[in-house]
Amino acid sequence: MEIIEEGLRGIYCGPSEECLEPFPVEEMIQHGDGSLLMKAVGISSPEEVKTKSRWGLYASLEGISVEGEGEVFWVSELIGMSVLDVVSGANVGRVISCYERPGQDLIGIEFQGTEVLCPLVDPLVPKIDRIKREVFVQWTVVGPLS
Repeated sequence: MEIIEEGLRGIYCGPSEECLEPFPVEEMIQHGDGSLLMKAVGISSPEEVKTKSRWGLYASLEGISVEGEGEVFWVSELIGMSVLDVVSGANVGRVISCYERPGQDLIGIEFQGTEVLCPLVDPLVPKIDRIKREVFVQWTVVGPLS
């Protein structure tokens, strides 16, 4: 499985969500560690970038499907999904975060007021049901010790 956050055609930057400026993406390079280097139209120097360094960054997903396909999932698809133990079927929490890491992606599961991290790999997360919005995990392996 893979988490994706790309599909960028343009970015919006601004000091707040109410005050955004559009910047079409001129060039993108994705590095092996998952980081993304972008060149936006209209921003041509490091000094110009620094003037916007505390601004929020928002993406335009125009023309991009809101759902991934097959084993590819958008972060926005996973957030809020129920998490069930694959053995017992018991609801153990919900997905509250996703982390893209060089070695493997992780999902954060809210469990009794704390976040439990789970590697997003087939042996630990054998099934994700898009329709029912359920993630099945090997909770005896992933969950905290009782």
